[in-house]
Amino acid sequence: MNQTLIIVGAGHAGGRAALTLREEGYSGRLILIGDEAHLPYERPPLSKGVLQGSTDLAECSLCDSARLAALGIEHIAGNPASRLDPQHHRLQLADGQWLTYAGLLLATGGRARRLPQEQANVFYLRTHDEALALRNELKPGARLVVVGGGFIGLEVAATARGLGCEVTVLEAGPRLAARALPPMISEALLALHRQQGVDVHLNVALECVHADAVQLVDGQRVPCDLVAVGIGMQPNIELAAAGGLEVGQGIRVDACLRTSAPDIYAAGDVCEFRLGGVYQRQETWRNAEAQGRHAALNLLGKELPFERVPGFWSDQFDWGLHSVGAMTARSVSRALPDGGLLLFCLDTNARLQGAFGWAPGNRAARDIKLCERLITASIALDVASLADADTSLKHLLRG
Repeated sequence: MNQTLIIVGAGHAGGRAALTLREEGYSGRLILIGDEAHLPYERPPLSKGVLQGSTDLAECSLCDSARLAALGIEHIAGNPASRLDPQHHRLQLADGQWLTYAGLLLATGGRARRLPQEQANVFYLRTHDEALALRNELKPGARLVVVGGGFIGLEVAATARGLGCEVTVLEAGPRLAARALPPMISEALLALHRQQGVDVHLNVALECVHADAVQLVDGQRVPCDLVAVGIGMQPNIELAAAGGLEVGQGIRVDACLRTSAPDIYAAGDVCEFRLGGVYQRQETWRNAEAQGRHAALNLLGKELPFERVPGFWSDQFDWGLHSVGAMTARSVSRALPDGGLLLFCLDTNARLQGAFGWAPGNRAARDIKLCERLITASIALDVASLADADTSLKHLLRG
């Protein structure tokens, strides 16, 4: 193959796909189109190292401009894709020029969901520039209200407390990160944040934002200097939808990450794929990395089904949360040293479907890697052995 391949979206998934194409020997024209001015970078450091001021953009980037040039990857920034014409295999840019492709990858990601009311003291955290803007406001003693008790909001809260801010978290639901976490882990997360001085309010709804406070629907007024909003991501499906591709909550793909147009693939946060028979999106580092690589291979004609077990991690103060697989109704827990825990999610045949690890630092990571192997092995497990901290997971894997 020696025809033009185009990647729309120069974030983590798109950047990884471009690098993989060259690693796999593709030598044709390769164009990477990004909305941001920056080179492809990873997003997890934005709410931690970048916000703390301990990590710069270069440390988050997948590659530098010299490497991109050496690989012959054409990076188009500030001239986003505006129209897709799958029938004629072409793409129009904002300046009006048309590009013809032999294969196309849509890794358009998403944007932060915004409050209906715009206010000067309201900040979001999806891009590097947004992280820098928020970082400039996180001074010791600053009163920060975080709207949203999901991972982004909680990581911002933890970082802000470390910088000496007074932090209040407002969560509309009955517990933290309820869509992604089982109740036991949500409770542990809540306890840690309250121990660290974060004022967490559950079951509250925001009425409006003022210059010096947020007003809640129940009449409460929470004084603040600034507001950080973490209420989810809006997937960028507009280009695909206008081009006639099948979309749902994301750009829908088959088992090989191919869209409803045979020469167009999707990957990363915007990609809606079947997992356990149900369409879903995965907004994680792990998914962007894996799907970016996988889509690149299939653009080269490999026809490989995407079967990676989902997973994520989150750093909260000096604790680490690690997860793999899926939540189920049946679970069993195991106590870890230093107050940590493992939570195993089982199906009706006692086969592991998912696991969550909560422990200081990175201590649960190794156990979660073993859990991923147990999920893949799909073997019936002894529930008592899972709960017993003296029974190694390696022993269960052997047995």
